[in-house]
Amino acid sequence: MSNRDTQLNRFLLDSYQQIVADIPAERLGEPAPGGGHPPVWVLGHLAICAELGLASFGDEMAHPEWLEKFGPGSSDQIQNADEYSFDVFDQVILEGYPKLAKACAEASSDDMSVPHGIDFLEGGAIATRGDLMSHLLTSHFGFHLAQLSHWRRAAGNAPLF
Repeated sequence: MSNRDTQLNRFLLDSYQQIVADIPAERLGEPAPGGGHPPVWVLGHLAICAELGLASFGDEMAHPEWLEKFGPGSSDQIQNADEYSFDVFDQVILEGYPKLAKACAEASSDDMSVPHGIDFLEGGAIATRGDLMSHLLTSHFGFHLAQLSHWRRAAGNAPLF
C-alpha cells in the first residue's frame, strides 16, 4: 500500500471534520436537494465500510447490524434516522480509517495481492485487497465526502475551500 493513500486519507479525514461540523444532528435524516443521500446514510455507510475494510484483515465488526441499512447496495431511505447517533458514526469513522490505513501499511504485499472477494466488484479494475483498500481510503471516501459537502452547502453554509 502506498504511503500516499494514507496521506490522502488523512487529508480527507481533516476535510471530513470541517464539513460535518456544520451538519446538525437533528437534520441527519434530511436528503440533499436533487435526490442526494441524507447525511445519516453517508455517515453510516462510511462507518460500516471502515469496519468492512478492517474485517478483511480479520478484525471483528463492531456494528454488523449496520450492514443492511448502510452497507454496499443499501437504500438511503432510512426510517427513524433519529435512532442513529452522529457521535457514534463519527467515532467509528475517525478511529476506523486511521486503523485501516495502519493495517494496510503493515500488510505484506502478498496479503494485499489476494483477490478482494467482493462479488459486485468482480471483473473490474479493483481486483485485489490492495486495490480495494486504496479505493476505500481515497476515492470511495472522497466521493461520499463530496455528498456531505453538497448537503452542507445546500443547507446554506459558506464554502470551506
